[in-house]
Amino acid sequence: MIHGIGMDVCPARRWQRMIDRFGAEKCCRRILAPEEALYLLQSHPDRLAERLAGRWALREAFGKSLGVGMDGWHWKELRYLNGRLWSEGTLKDQLENRKVTRLHASVTHDDHIAYAFVVLES
Repeated sequence: MIHGIGMDVCPARRWQRMIDRFGAEKCCRRILAPEEALYLLQSHPDRLAERLAGRWALREAFGKSLGVGMDGWHWKELRYLNGRLWSEGTLKDQLENRKVTRLHASVTHDDHIAYAFVVLES
């Protein structure tokens, strides 16, 4: 059974400004779990802003699918690597309490815009 669905769009230019101002490593480590940050930092630098936008859109879409937006959970406890979405820590406990058993996600970017779609299953 579907517990929740969320979708979000995020422009890469917003993240490019952040990268230019604070640096790539600080931006990645500020919003991503360590393994996600490492993955993006090792990828092609020309696509970093687009990929960060995708990861942020994913977190926004997840919050929408949960019905709480960005409140009540920490975005670093949501992980997305190689097309797989999962939770850690207190977020994992929160999802178990809500009887959410599976998380599905898709992230894509085109023409400097990132899109994310999340489905929570119970």
